[in-house]
Amino acid sequence: MPHVEVSQDTDRQLALLARWEGSSKGEVIARLLTRLSVAEASPGSANEGARVPVYGCYKKQRVEGWFDPATRRLGIVSPPWDGQVFKHPSPAARSVVERANSLLPLEERVCTSRNGWVFWRLAATGEKIESLRTAKPADQRS
Repeated sequence: MPHVEVSQDTDRQLALLARWEGSSKGEVIARLLTRLSVAEASPGSANEGARVPVYGCYKKQRVEGWFDPATRRLGIVSPPWDGQVFKHPSPAARSVVERANSLLPLEERVCTSRNGWVFWRLAATGEKIESLRTAKPADQRS
């Protein structure tokens, strides 16, 4: 397995983050790199605006993604989604819960319906993405 050399101070900070998130130092680094790649990802089409890094947590699992406030699309970059894009935040949240349900015994499964506006949070602040909610995108107005 490859190794990365860091200062003692950086190692302490990584250990603190890992304890706080309930993960390993390697997972902390992987999440930070995912956030960086999401933040630097170029928009996929002319209709897309700036993508905002987001995350959702369910059953102690953190799922990373991005949200485009202009189109309201949400992409999940964590495995097993690996970049799958959803038209709105709620179907993306539902997909996370469905995945978790599929790993549980039948008697422990729950309803998968979720409000994506409160499920997904801004990676930078932890705020719900509903804080970015604006009027409907132009292509969705009647």
